Amino acid sequence: MFNKSIIPLVVVFLIIAALIFILRQFLQSHGFDWQVLSGGNLFVYIITTVSIHFLSKGINAADTNAFLRNAYGAILIKLFACAGAAFIYILASGKNLNKPALFASMGLYLLYTFVELSVIMKQSNARKNVKN
Repeated sequence: MFNKSIIPLVVVFLIIAALIFILRQFLQSHGFDWQVLSGGNLFVYIITTVSIHFLSKGINAADTNAFLRNAYGAILIKLFACAGAAFIYILASGKNLNKPALFASMGLYLLYTFVELSVIMKQSNARKNVKN
């Protein structure tokens, strides 16, 4: 079932994907591998979607332990998945490592984390308003 709360995340993903595609010549001329950047965008989007799922489950959990389990699980999954993907990319690319795209992907991680927190805070506030 589609969750309306992830619409801002989907919008951010589509905007960034479109910008990368439209500006690919500009990015290449400034040393960015637009394909690595697109892959980073897709990967961080998918991991953030999984993280939002866990955090949403945690918000709707009946007890505090379940909330904490889901919240910490979401944080750890996102952190280790992104670190693992960066490590694999660094090892696999060897001398073809594109540092600008890798660091831009780290920036995307921060952007998606901000969007994720905004979505979760809205869900939390909506849940508080329903209880009151």
